[in-house]
Amino acid sequence: MPMPDGGYRLDVRASIKTNDGEFIFVEYNGVVVASKEVNDRYLKSDVVTAKEQYFFSAPTFTTESNNYDWLNKVQVVGKMVDVSTKGVKYDLFIVR
Repeated sequence: MPMPDGGYRLDVRASIKTNDGEFIFVEYNGVVVASKEVNDRYLKSDVVTAKEQYFFSAPTFTTESNNYDWLNKVQVVGKMVDVSTKGVKYDLFIVR
């Protein structure tokens, strides 16, 4: 969702199927701030890096899987590594 200053508020929900067939629901909010020039590059499918854009998220996970039950009990902060129109790569950190 665009903000009046040109930044964005994230509101994301997704289902993940793991390599071992388990399902994890992830939802997160966050903030993205970049210059007009960087936003224009992104819209042209260029890769944008964390050095060029402020992009942080706060994911939470929900699963019924016994293998991944520990995800239900942690808070994570995500820092964007790079982003393009093909997807986002994050470094994720458990807050302790």
